[in-house]
Amino acid sequence: MSTGITPPESAGTVVVGAGCVGCSAAYHLAEQGREDVVVLDRGPLFETGGSTSHAPGLVYQTNGGKLMTELAAYTRDLYYDLDSYRMAGGIEVAYTEDRWKFLKRKYEWGQSYGLDGGELLSPAEVEVRVPQIDSTVIHGGYYLPTDGKAHAVDASRKMAERAQEAGHEFYGDTLVTDVETSDGTVQAVVTENGRIECDELLVATNIWGPLFGDMVGTDIPLVPCSHQYLVSEPLDELAGAEREIEQPLLRHQDYSEYFRQHGDSYGVGSYNHEPLLVAPEDIYGPEKLDDLGLEYPSLREFAAEHFYENTHLDHDKSAYDAARELIPAFDGVEWETEMNGMFCFTPDGMPILGPDEETDGLWWSLAIWVTQSGGVGSVIAEWMDEGVPRLDGERVNADPAHISRFQPHSGSREFTYGRGAQQYQEVYQLIHPREQPADQRALRRSPFYDRQDDLGAEFYDTNGWEVPQWYETNESLLSEYKVPDRPDWLARNWSKAQGVEHQAVRDRVAMFDMTTFTGIEVSGEGTMEFLQRLLTNDMDCPAGRMRYAAMLNEDGGILADLTVARLDEDRYLLTTGGGNSATLHSRWIREHAPESLSITVHDSSRSGIGVWGPEARKLLGPLVEVDLSNDEFPFYAVRETYLESLPVTMLRLSYAGELGWEIYTPTEYGARLWDTVWEAGQEHGIVPMGWEALASTSLEKGYRLWGTDITPEYTPDEAGIGFAVDTDTEFIGKEALLAAREAGVDRKLTPLTLDGSGMVVDSGHPVLDDEDVVGYGCRAGYGYSIDAGIVYSYLPTEYAEAGTSLDVRYEGERYAATVRDEPLFDPEMERMRQ
Repeated sequence: MSTGITPPESAGTVVVGAGCVGCSAAYHLAEQGREDVVVLDRGPLFETGGSTSHAPGLVYQTNGGKLMTELAAYTRDLYYDLDSYRMAGGIEVAYTEDRWKFLKRKYEWGQSYGLDGGELLSPAEVEVRVPQIDSTVIHGGYYLPTDGKAHAVDASRKMAERAQEAGHEFYGDTLVTDVETSDGTVQAVVTENGRIECDELLVATNIWGPLFGDMVGTDIPLVPCSHQYLVSEPLDELAGAEREIEQPLLRHQDYSEYFRQHGDSYGVGSYNHEPLLVAPEDIYGPEKLDDLGLEYPSLREFAAEHFYENTHLDHDKSAYDAARELIPAFDGVEWETEMNGMFCFTPDGMPILGPDEETDGLWWSLAIWVTQSGGVGSVIAEWMDEGVPRLDGERVNADPAHISRFQPHSGSREFTYGRGAQQYQEVYQLIHPREQPADQRALRRSPFYDRQDDLGAEFYDTNGWEVPQWYETNESLLSEYKVPDRPDWLARNWSKAQGVEHQAVRDRVAMFDMTTFTGIEVSGEGTMEFLQRLLTNDMDCPAGRMRYAAMLNEDGGILADLTVARLDEDRYLLTTGGGNSATLHSRWIREHAPESLSITVHDSSRSGIGVWGPEARKLLGPLVEVDLSNDEFPFYAVRETYLESLPVTMLRLSYAGELGWEIYTPTEYGARLWDTVWEAGQEHGIVPMGWEALASTSLEKGYRLWGTDITPEYTPDEAGIGFAVDTDTEFIGKEALLAAREAGVDRKLTPLTLDGSGMVVDSGHPVLDDEDVVGYGCRAGYGYSIDAGIVYSYLPTEYAEAGTSLDVRYEGERYAATVRDEPLFDPEMERMRQ
């Protein structure tokens, strides 16, 4: 389909990569009205030699994350409409009791995220659909009838044809050798067949992505990996098959395998071997491919030892032994096809999407499987054309895939390859959401780390930071505080110390490490006017006071909620979370700030402690040089002062909902700050407090948590923070927000409590009215002060009335729940204002 041998000398937009991701992007750009688009690929169109060419194309839609599920569902519909999708259904089987419970939860994720028709099958019901399986070795299966096989090359061709009708041009056998930039802007793409000046460049090259990063000086944390795929000789069990795929697809995740029909043959894909990483620069070129008899650059030599021997660190059977146990017809079979095919992983297993931070006009769309390819094209095209990521025209939370989520250490080969190998090893593993990686740890440590370690801190990795979740020493207080037991799965990687810390901060005093929270200092003439345009609340407050505000995109979706302290007339301090919230939020602020302002991001240069609880004033009063009384230091005030000899900034607020202060100091003073507060707190019964207790105390108070209950998918009115919007001011997203108000808010973030005593469920599970799914738990936990399980869900407004009775489904059981008014604890805010 090449429209010529030599590409044009200029184009508005160049897309590099004519696999299913690049073609989907071009197709959706055409839908947006873009005409001047050129698509290039190093290989022939459209079997280009990348992952699209060899991928089995299995679309299993259900994912633990909403974004990936939605992208897969969109891909299903798009490719089905293109007649490039075989909707055969998909079954995931459970070899263990743990996996069977997991599949119950997975079925519920599908319900939560809008996938219809899912079923939990008995072993016999699985065998009816896949007769060659040995049903005696499984506990059951999760079946989704709309899963299927995407014909990725065919879909790419058809999307390209439609893009061509809009004027797009496609050129195969055109290797890009360089990207030219000037003054931080894309200028041109240099190919072996000529130079193309362009305004925008989208890189959709997947396994070759890091090579393009090297061209422009951008770290692309992605590593290609190869896995195995084999197709058997014809099997008696499939004799007489009239179509390529007549049975549902099959996954055997307990042994990292998947299967699909090839007419009267059967294919097995295996991740059941050690990670086989490939540096992008070592991907084979034409001569090497010819020497080895390989068809595509994305293929490697088949390594039989990884199929017939057990080389996976977590399994006790080889891929072959596991496959023939489940499918006895494989015993002694000959293989007509054997290959090692490449795809890629990022350190967190998510795609890389969005605009480059340093080079204007440069966009990335990488680390994407066929499963999500069609949906990603929709998101990136809307983002490029409108400046806001949308899926099929609707607001979507693309932050989990945003290129700016990565931290500075993510660019290192050691980190990317180490975590990429782990992602490969665990791709089908049953990983508890609180299970922690063992590799690449202790990269970022607060100055309190050694003190916390001595107190038995359980550290979790959060974007490289070692963050205490709870402290083992607090288990000694279990005789004083009642903490209910948790069921098996929810009790794993958890400690009752969380409940102790939750209750202790309510009746004594606790100290919490705030070092990972990020302060963004904005200063210079015109700071107030800039922040007024950036944020939803009135920023013209007196110096020494604070405001709570949201930061919106142009669609009115919430990018962040921030505490904004006015330190001086032209100096403000914005506080957000740590890790990727720091990089995402600070980037948005920098990109919108005038050059005359100074933006300083305190992501490592300061440390902090939250001192919260009824005893907080008594503890801190003798240590600081300011009066902590309500008259002199009221709620939501800020002071720059000294704590003994240490320069500190004190903010009077508490995410735990108690009397208290956040206290920040330069990092080099941090250890002394901890020691001083800890020693002074002994007479007040101070306890160290971890993140799990902060999560549960804030849940009781209804304080929002960015990334879970507030995301760009929702407006402030839907999220229940409309009180932080002052429509008498002008701010980004106001027009869209007012239009949404005019249309009427039809969903609202709402708390429910479980009716049963001591009950607790996890987030991600459906909220039901009879059999109708009316929402899902975007955040859940246990409220130890109110002694009830809590679920927050976006519910249709007709269900959001306090007293409404609903159910929450978890692991196949229904738990009665009741809608409540918020906040659930201390509704008059008396404790924080005391």
